[in-house]
Amino acid sequence: MVARTTAVLWDRFAAFDPGLTRLTSAMRAVLGTAAALAVLTALRAPETVLVVGGFTAMTTSLAISDLHPRNQLITLGLGAPLSLASLAAGAVLTPYPTAAKLIFLVVIYLAVQARRFGSRGLGLGIFGFMFFLLSQFVQARADQLPQLGAAVLVAFGAVTTVWYCVGPVTAAGAMRRLRHAFGVRLHDVLRDTASMVATGQDDGTRSRLLQERLDRLHAAALLIEDFLDERAVDEGTEAVLRHMGRVEVAAQRLAVLTVRAVRTPAARDDPAERRARQRLAQRIRALGHQVTTGTAPASEECEDGNEVGPANRPAGSAQVRDCFLAVDELTAALGYLDPRGRPSGFGTPPHEAVPPASGTVPRRDTHTESLKRQATRQAVQVTTASALAVAGGHLLSPHLWYWAVVTAWVVFIGTESTGEVLLQSARRLAGTVLGVVFGYGLAALVGGDGPALLLLLLLCMFGIFSTPSRVYGAVTFFITGTLSMLLALMDTFSAHVLLLRVQETALGATCGILAAALVLPMTVRRASDEELVGFLRVLDRLLRGVASGSTDADAPADWVRAAHDLDQALESFRKACLPLTHPLNPQRARRHHTRHLLELLEVGAYHARSLAATAERLPAGRASECAPRLSAAADRAHETLAHLIRVTGRRSEFSSHTARPRVVRALSLLSEELRVSRSRPSLECRLLQHISRLDATLTALVQSRDGYRVAQAAPTVG
Repeated sequence: MVARTTAVLWDRFAAFDPGLTRLTSAMRAVLGTAAALAVLTALRAPETVLVVGGFTAMTTSLAISDLHPRNQLITLGLGAPLSLASLAAGAVLTPYPTAAKLIFLVVIYLAVQARRFGSRGLGLGIFGFMFFLLSQFVQARADQLPQLGAAVLVAFGAVTTVWYCVGPVTAAGAMRRLRHAFGVRLHDVLRDTASMVATGQDDGTRSRLLQERLDRLHAAALLIEDFLDERAVDEGTEAVLRHMGRVEVAAQRLAVLTVRAVRTPAARDDPAERRARQRLAQRIRALGHQVTTGTAPASEECEDGNEVGPANRPAGSAQVRDCFLAVDELTAALGYLDPRGRPSGFGTPPHEAVPPASGTVPRRDTHTESLKRQATRQAVQVTTASALAVAGGHLLSPHLWYWAVVTAWVVFIGTESTGEVLLQSARRLAGTVLGVVFGYGLAALVGGDGPALLLLLLLCMFGIFSTPSRVYGAVTFFITGTLSMLLALMDTFSAHVLLLRVQETALGATCGILAAALVLPMTVRRASDEELVGFLRVLDRLLRGVASGSTDADAPADWVRAAHDLDQALESFRKACLPLTHPLNPQRARRHHTRHLLELLEVGAYHARSLAATAERLPAGRASECAPRLSAAADRAHETLAHLIRVTGRRSEFSSHTARPRVVRALSLLSEELRVSRSRPSLECRLLQHISRLDATLTALVQSRDGYRVAQAAPTVG
């Protein structure tokens, strides 16, 4: 009983933290910092050296965001010499404050420019920025460089030892945990689906909860795909991506058909219908149990063992029979995966490599030029904001001006538009204010007890890395708490210093907002339009690839990877629209239109994923009877996409004054689709259905972008 409870709790934690990435990062940060401080304390290092060592250990965990262990080690190796160089430059310039500030601005510009190289460039930029900042924080001098450099090396050595000796994380282990999280979230989807079928009711809350479960499942799949993108693509990688894509699409299709069946009023009081739904719920529960344990319960296996075909299934409505077909598809998708282990179905079956052909969908462009432009624009903005923060922060405090610079720096990380910078600044300020109250209370409660302060510091550090990055206010809260404990350990803690921290943070946030709004500004509308165009172009490439591949008998295509590129583009658009969809956005009409637009795009992404999964199942060498119809439907959808790309960014003036659309989640929109077929359709017919419904979704998207009211009857998008 205890073992089962422990396993359930562990599954819940694995679902909350896929791959245990945040837990691993937090444990590494705490253990690495503790090891570095222990070594330096044993060497009787002075207080300044201890601060440098602890700061180094914390910064390494902060700067390294790679998912793959090999890439983490490479970034760690590049960060050590860069950190020493930046610290040395700051120490040499400490006696010359004006020159130090000017060089600091140059370092900031170069650090932001490095973001064009992706996560590694961002990490190396953090190393350069933070260690120059560290030299100003401790007022390092050139004659202290041997001691400080040794502390940095000791900290890097301690972190490396903890990461790769004490608690090593291998690629296979990380992948196994990510798969386990995917399995747990799939089990959650199936459990809620079975519960909805068993009750036969959807009060709105059930479908919203099921939508959240599907979103979490999709996030876990994206995390696995991102992890696999960081390693060399091989046959096993392709097999995992292909089969996991099939499982996700089958699970979402089952959820859509279940909501549709539950919302169908016909035959709810019919005994045969009730028996059919109960049997369906049992099958879904058995499948969910199989996902987490590898085997179905014996009793349910016996019940389902009699169902060898549609003729032996209980009589029920057409919608319920569709759900039985969807369960069969999900079972088959899981059957391609290894049934052993936990969760079930994530082995790599043998896969024969196929040479690329003309129908292969090209991968999404790396947007190198776009990244360069964005990095250059942000480098100018951050440098300007930092210059203003240096000047204003020096007026507030000649010794703590760098706090304002830090805020001006971090509010631009992970942002693109002025609205995102504004949102990030508000979260930073709110987290700082709450963190000051929290830190002051803890420091006053503990007093001058050094071991207790050190323990609280490590706990706050654990909170920094274990908190999801999207909850930036909470991350800042723990950062401020860590700083409060550090100040208390250094005997420089006071209410005045903490108040100054809030003032410097407010100043830095203001400087960041001003720079984002006045220097090479990027509005939310422009940023979202660019991301939308990128999404539509990826969708167009996928659509044309499927259409051409279906007419070419020798054209195996990497449809799942193409769908993954589309999902990445959708996530970029969702992030760009975050200031518009935020609950505190005062423009309620615009907020509703943006949310409606996002739901339509999610429906389109669902059809694209289903399209890719179905197209990849087409056997090679099979002549398609529906090829002309597929080409015609793809051409119509392509024309709609081309029109949508043209009109994006050129909205009518009266669009903001139109009636607000009804915001409905994607699952509800999909479930409102009219039932097309009463039998199992062929793969070609299913391709045709998805392309047609994708075209209907794009038409609704055009109407929404043009500012017209969406028709009360939902389009056939399902």
